[in-house]
Amino acid sequence: MSEIPGQQWVHFRQNYLGGSEVAAAFGKSDWQTPLQLWRIKKGLQEPSGSTPVTEFGNVFEPVMAEKFTHITGFRTRNMSNSYTSEKYPFLRAHIDRQIVSNQKHKTTGLLELKTTTSYRLKNLKEPFPVEWKYQIQFYLGLTGYEYAYLFIYERDTAKYHDPVLIKRDKQFIGEIIDKAASWWKRHIVGGVRPDPINDEDRIILYPEASDDTVVEATPKCYGFYTELLDIRDRMERLKTLEENYKNLLKDHLKDAQRMVFAGRNLVTWKNSVSNRINTARLKADHPELYRKYCEPSQTRRFLINQPK
Repeated sequence: MSEIPGQQWVHFRQNYLGGSEVAAAFGKSDWQTPLQLWRIKKGLQEPSGSTPVTEFGNVFEPVMAEKFTHITGFRTRNMSNSYTSEKYPFLRAHIDRQIVSNQKHKTTGLLELKTTTSYRLKNLKEPFPVEWKYQIQFYLGLTGYEYAYLFIYERDTAKYHDPVLIKRDKQFIGEIIDKAASWWKRHIVGGVRPDPINDEDRIILYPEASDDTVVEATPKCYGFYTELLDIRDRMERLKTLEENYKNLLKDHLKDAQRMVFAGRNLVTWKNSVSNRINTARLKADHPELYRKYCEPSQTRRFLINQPK
């Protein structure tokens, strides 16, 4: 697969749904929405090109595979072929490595290699992003393997995580495969556009406002408007309350950096220095330099008018 030229590879991927795209199709991805995936598959939007981060992941893959073998003793094989669902030929899996059967595992498994950052992982409720769960179980479904290992490397800390054993979840796999097939049939074959799920989607669909155009609000829309006004009012009151409590805690901290209770850190109040570019001064002192690096950006600003 890796030998297919860039543009040809893009057209090739438009014909199937891969494991790294399943979570996006279900609205479970942090990086791509169902609408954005649909537009790429339909040729309406160019896929994200190669970046230094993705290139690093590709180049570092053999190093990670070797490290995995060093830690576990399990030999792996690089697989150039993809796995296709017999029932749904538009569902395909291209795994990073195949794990050769060994003393612990009498059958073949798969290895999924991921490079990420400590920042992305630290605030997760689960041990790893939910996209990876969908991807790995999708791969187990299409390969027929009973187990997989997830091996993670943090780029910013140069830290290898302990390999995570993931067993085949038959029920979850069935749900994923059926849902992925339904999504493909409805949106790709049927041509039904997925609904937008965030502001970025809506900017893609409606990038420019037509000058001096007006729409009349429906009773339902007017209800949304009044609810929004109420939420904004409550948020303002909560923001004021938050600031009051923060100031009360600062009054108790005084010159101290930390506040503790029963040995547990509650809050910190530390000095910090941040450097910002003074754009007004730059524009005044070096107008030509300012114009050289000033790029216009266009978006649509959403304003709420208070009732009079």
